[in-house]
Amino acid sequence: MKKVLAFLSVIAMAGIISCTKEDPSVAATINAGDVTVEVGKTVNIGATTNSTAMITYVCDNTAVATVTAKGEVAGVQAGTANITLKVAAVEGKFKAAEKTVKVTVTAPEVPPTPSSAITIDGDFSDWTALKAGTFKRAVNDPDSPWEAVEEIRCYADEDYVFYYAKYNSEALAELLDNPDEILPIRFNFNTDGEFDSGYAKYFLEAYDLIIEGQLAENGAFCPFKQGELNQHIGGWKMLAGSDVPLITGLGSGAEYEFQLDRALFNQYANTSEDPMPMGDEFQTSIRFYFINAAGKWDELSNIPNTSIDEELGNGYGYLMRITTNH
Repeated sequence: MKKVLAFLSVIAMAGIISCTKEDPSVAATINAGDVTVEVGKTVNIGATTNSTAMITYVCDNTAVATVTAKGEVAGVQAGTANITLKVAAVEGKFKAAEKTVKVTVTAPEVPPTPSSAITIDGDFSDWTALKAGTFKRAVNDPDSPWEAVEEIRCYADEDYVFYYAKYNSEALAELLDNPDEILPIRFNFNTDGEFDSGYAKYFLEAYDLIIEGQLAENGAFCPFKQGELNQHIGGWKMLAGSDVPLITGLGSGAEYEFQLDRALFNQYANTSEDPMPMGDEFQTSIRFYFINAAGKWDELSNIPNTSIDEELGNGYGYLMRITTNH
């Protein structure tokens, strides 16, 4: 009897074993590494798998990074996030698998702010620190018809054109005794190198573009108040209104300094029917005004100027030749 029971037990076990099939699926692998991406840019994780299932991607911090179904990671803001990669099981072939990679999002590189030799702050010591030959200076000729403005200077780098003006202290004080005095000013530019075209008054060479503004109000210097940018094409035509901040400036004592944004200037100069952007070399001058008894702009000074003589009886001078410092 015992032999029969043992035989039956062996038969039963064999039946159980024969009914249990071995799983032929192999382990799935996911190959992927941590990635770094800059804010606003993308990078692909580049994951691979031996499985026939597609890899899926889930990011745990979408405020830092996002990921597409193809593994393309986009940086949203600086920080870190984890992305989980998964493959589902494929019956009879591959087992399920998952892997987590770290994403580091970095802030974008900010190009260094251009460093200029001049800062518009009402402190004029940086003008005296300029190296000789890097700027142009025009001094009022004592035999010219004017005396209210003693000198101007101009310095240009790749980003800005800077001007400096020095008034005669006594003349300035007398002018500012009038609370209605605004000290109008006009910057003149020749940017095409052609001196026979453009506006030919007040200097011995024609200029094509002007920017006007005022330096004073209520009996004192004020931050520069800019007027329009105009170009002379048969007559004056406006290219930019007073709301476009082409020039900024500050004054102190009897001195005033200005900064012209070259990129902005060229942006509007290029909108003209006859574009005249400012290049590495250009010519410039300044015409100074005051408010006369009739409330109108009146000539105060033109610089550069020259002495009154038989050849140049009006005292007008040639434009300043400016070369950009690189």
